[in-house]
Amino acid sequence: MDWKYFFWGITFFTLGVLMLRYIIKKRPASEETNWQGQWITQYIHFWVAAIMGIIVGLVYILESLAN
Repeated sequence: MDWKYFFWGITFFTLGVLMLRYIIKKRPASEETNWQGQWITQYIHFWVAAIMGIIVGLVYILESLAN
């Protein structure tokens, strides 16, 4: 077991989950929200970063277990 990969995986996974919990509560800026909030491109980028953090974290954890 490679502990370096394992801890990096836990870090990425935790950050991804925290980002996901944050963005679920938010809505993008629109007429409904009186243009308050993130622009749609920032909103999408945040979603992608959260999902990629979770995926990279899981891959690192599995990679550490394979060694």
